[in-house]
Amino acid sequence: MSKASIHLRLVKRGGWFIVTKICLALLTLAFAASITVTQTTYQAEVGSAVNVTNNLRATDKGFSLAGSDATSSGTSCSSPVTFSATPSIANTNITAGHIIYEVEVSSTATAQQNKTFTVSFVLGSTAYGPLCIQTPAPAVDGQVIDCKFDIGTNSLPSSPYSFRVIIA
Repeated sequence: MSKASIHLRLVKRGGWFIVTKICLALLTLAFAASITVTQTTYQAEVGSAVNVTNNLRATDKGFSLAGSDATSSGTSCSSPVTFSATPSIANTNITAGHIIYEVEVSSTATAQQNKTFTVSFVLGSTAYGPLCIQTPAPAVDGQVIDCKFDIGTNSLPSSPYSFRVIIA
């Protein structure tokens, strides 16, 4: 009996299932041989809290690297950054290459007029800021101030770490 007739007989008796499994196993071995594995370490936020009072809204915009230096703006309540029709920025001194944390604060029509607020950032046990922002008169809905804090380094603390933003 020739090999071809043996294979044909196996297929006729339901051996097609076994032959298919063998072919798939061989294909799997061929593809698995070309897979390489590289290790990547990721760092993630463990926890955060944003406390907002007096009808303001805040959006966590996260951590990023500063692309350029920037002098501080809104670090004194004698010259706060005021909400306006064009988005504004309140920030600590920023150094290029440092990690910055950014939170977007939005005004609402129900916020108190001409009210000054402080925005503080706490990473672990280290406090940054405060920045000083102010609502306009009359209060307007949807105006934005981006508050940026330079954490003074080019790396985040070891995990786990937590941070919080306080707007009061």
